[in-house]
Amino acid sequence: MIRILLADDFTIIRKGVRQILTQAYPHAEIEELEEGEEWADKLRASPWDMVISDMPGQETRGWEALEQIRQQFPDIPVLILSVYKEQHHYQALESGAAGFLGRDAAPDELIWAVGQILAGKKYLTVPAKEN
Repeated sequence: MIRILLADDFTIIRKGVRQILTQAYPHAEIEELEEGEEWADKLRASPWDMVISDMPGQETRGWEALEQIRQQFPDIPVLILSVYKEQHHYQALESGAAGFLGRDAAPDELIWAVGQILAGKKYLTVPAKEN
């Protein structure tokens, strides 16, 4: 069974991501957190296959939190969902994320990204080019 910890400040985002992943992975256990700062307690309490989280786009504290989680739990991959995709997609990988996906991604891209990360690969959304 796949165990995914989903952390996002916005309930509607958490519920939408959960619904998409539940359809793709019906036997997955998905637990939601409102605050990403609760990660460490949840990750210590039981084993997880991956974390999916938002990251504050304009605050360095979010990147520091990701780096701390990666130091404490190096075997648990983290997929970052963010509205700030052009500004921060490479910074997410440099901070230790296994992947980065814009919040405007299609459901199929989320499923693909999760599959790639669970297979031990990295995933980076490709920013759309301006016309």
